[in-house]
Amino acid sequence: MKKNFKAVEHTLNRLYDIQADHLASFDEQALPDLEQQSAERDIEVSRLIRNVDILVKQLEIETGAETESMLFFLNDRVTGLLDQNRALEVKVKAVRDNIKNRMKQLSKGTSVIGSYRSSAAAAYTPKVISITN
Repeated sequence: MKKNFKAVEHTLNRLYDIQADHLASFDEQALPDLEQQSAERDIEVSRLIRNVDILVKQLEIETGAETESMLFFLNDRVTGLLDQNRALEVKVKAVRDNIKNRMKQLSKGTSVIGSYRSSAAAAYTPKVISITN
């Protein structure tokens, strides 16, 4: 059981470190690679789920004060991970909203520039280009 608990603890620590690095990347980069970050977290979460399933099966067999203290420890670590995950959600939402606002500004600017062209110039499209003078 100790081996299974250590595997879960190691995975929790790894996931915590990954999320901390991802949170820091928002301060260091203008636009971090959100897709890659999400894939890295998904891999660790699936590993965590697999390790927790193994541990739970083992805990169903063995019970005691040591088991209860392990569960309290794991609960605290998972709560910390969820807090980190909420912070990541806030940062990702802020980046997404910023990109959305900039796209709106760009679209508005494009339509304004298009309105400055005269209708005659917009309708005129040369059919043949003469290369001789």
